[in-house]
Amino acid sequence: MKHFDDINDDEIRIIGNENHPATPPRRPFWRRWWFWVICAVVWLFLALVIYFVAKGGSRPHHGGYDTEDLELAGPAETDAVAPTLVKSAPATVVERDTVVNDVPLRLRTPVNALPELIVGIPDSTDEHLVLVLQAADIRADNHGIVGAFVRKGELLSRGVAKRGFCAIIGRSMQLGMAESTPLFEEAINKEGYFFRQYPLVESGRMVENKPKGKALRHALCELDGRVVTVSSLDKESFHDFAQALEDLGVESALALTGGDAYGFLRNEEIGFQSWGDIRLWKNAPNVNFIVWRVAE
Repeated sequence: MKHFDDINDDEIRIIGNENHPATPPRRPFWRRWWFWVICAVVWLFLALVIYFVAKGGSRPHHGGYDTEDLELAGPAETDAVAPTLVKSAPATVVERDTVVNDVPLRLRTPVNALPELIVGIPDSTDEHLVLVLQAADIRADNHGIVGAFVRKGELLSRGVAKRGFCAIIGRSMQLGMAESTPLFEEAINKEGYFFRQYPLVESGRMVENKPKGKALRHALCELDGRVVTVSSLDKESFHDFAQALEDLGVESALALTGGDAYGFLRNEEIGFQSWGDIRLWKNAPNVNFIVWRVAE
């Protein structure tokens, strides 16, 4: 009797159902279309992550120029900063937002504009003004200007209650910290500008100040050889604001009036933009501003 599994050497036997051939082997997953779609999505996600990390978490800047492409007017006076000028371009303000130590900051770089000091509320309809911020603080007792203040060679106030200073002589600006400086007399003799405020950064290191509490902060800074203003977008203490400026790489920084201080800017992309409460300052006879006016 021949058993089913007895197969001769010259015999071929088909195992399985003749009407249902064996299922063909499945292709490897790396040869399937959906695998490559998933890979493309993953690589796109990683590329976006790397891009934003390389940007350092900065928000987009506005104003029509890249700050790296701006040129200084130079040569400036020793230790002074020249204005930022771009040939054949309109006066404007370049804005850039960033975050340092969890402190959101807004940087503004005036372009093709020269700084000066004025007393009184500036005319917001004057299209020659591209950037305006309050400069020296006002005394609570007699409403006078705190510290020395020189406007186009005219001495309006004396005092060294605050060691920080800003001197604008000719086309250059110098920020510093000293109880006495020859730049004060030079500003008078050369029809320049001078005012005092709290110093925030000197020689790349933050400076501690006595006032406590938190408020919106504004500062006049030297950064990468340019004059910029830096404003906090949240209420910050002097300490945290100064520390953020140091970590940002600011070489020198002088506080400007903060809190509800009034100011505005004008550029092609944003148009006109103001901040603060102008109603608080309309009746202040010595309210003063640092303004950047279209360079002629």
